[in-house]
Amino acid sequence: MRKRTFLISCVFAFALLTGCSDNKADEYVGGQITSIKENGSDSFATILDEGIAESNDSYVLQFPEELREPYLEFMKDSFSSITFEVAKAKKMNDGTFSVQVTYTPINIKNTVEAANIEQIALLETTELTGAVTSILEEDTKLIKNSPAREDETITTLNVYQDGDSYKISTESLENLFEQSLYGVMEPYNQVCDILDCYDFVKAYLDASFKGEVSRFALHTDRTEEEALAWYEADVFDPPADLSEAYVSRYQEALKTMMKQCQYTVGIPKKETGVYSYTVEIKTTPNTSLESAYTEFEGGTYYSIDEVSSGLVAAMEKYAAAPTFGEETSMTISFNASSMLSAGDANSELATLATTIFVIP
Repeated sequence: MRKRTFLISCVFAFALLTGCSDNKADEYVGGQITSIKENGSDSFATILDEGIAESNDSYVLQFPEELREPYLEFMKDSFSSITFEVAKAKKMNDGTFSVQVTYTPINIKNTVEAANIEQIALLETTELTGAVTSILEEDTKLIKNSPAREDETITTLNVYQDGDSYKISTESLENLFEQSLYGVMEPYNQVCDILDCYDFVKAYLDASFKGEVSRFALHTDRTEEEALAWYEADVFDPPADLSEAYVSRYQEALKTMMKQCQYTVGIPKKETGVYSYTVEIKTTPNTSLESAYTEFEGGTYYSIDEVSSGLVAAMEKYAAAPTFGEETSMTISFNASSMLSAGDANSELATLATTIFVIP
């Protein structure tokens, strides 16, 4: 004969929640689960902390503290959408109780993954907290209205008496949370994956053109000193016949021009394959160096020193008053292959670089 079960409803008397001495262990478990459903978001803190630690190891972007409360609420709401049946408690030899809970887990990843891809493509912010919060609002509706479920599962909770009340062992309760909510970090990870790529692309461009290397260093496991050396390598080498007296002025003028480059990084789109994305980048091409060379080439010079002076003077002029072309956009692939070939003259990233900063 099947053991007597209790179908957890939304209403339990307050006495059930306090675990008084006349409560049965199974009734106590039912009351506790109902209490968690109604206002127990903090119950999921340990499970969230474990998920945060895994995500923080995977991405340069780190889980924002201000996202903690909304995410705990999302976990509680997801848990609340599950119906639990609590079987009659079985007293063990050591005086504790074993209580089986039957339920059909929610697969959060399967529920939200496809819809989130569409939502992320429409994001209007690259700020992680705001982006994830907006996704969580929609995902909560999906989980409530059309959840994807796993096969029926039974989890055993270990319950013991503590004076006049009962308690559920922390380990078995956390096991219930883990088994009932598959892929609970999926909404965060989907958004973070895309915005981490955005952060990398922007960091790459900021390091390349502006010498702002702190984020780039994080993404590439470099120290800031190493990232700065990467930025300065080769790019600012002057023409071979430039007089030594003008080298530092040439380099400073070129750096100033490049720091004035204008570009906007779009929300990346994830493609098939490991670390594979496409990103639209809008830019208003910086034509300052081209303008400087055009003006320089119109002059007449009678010595290397005059050539050097003329070139540097033209560069300093357009560094102080930069010129730009018409806004354009390019869609660039960011993946392991494109990064390895970035230095090739005909690569997508090389073409992007000379579109952002026109080389005469």
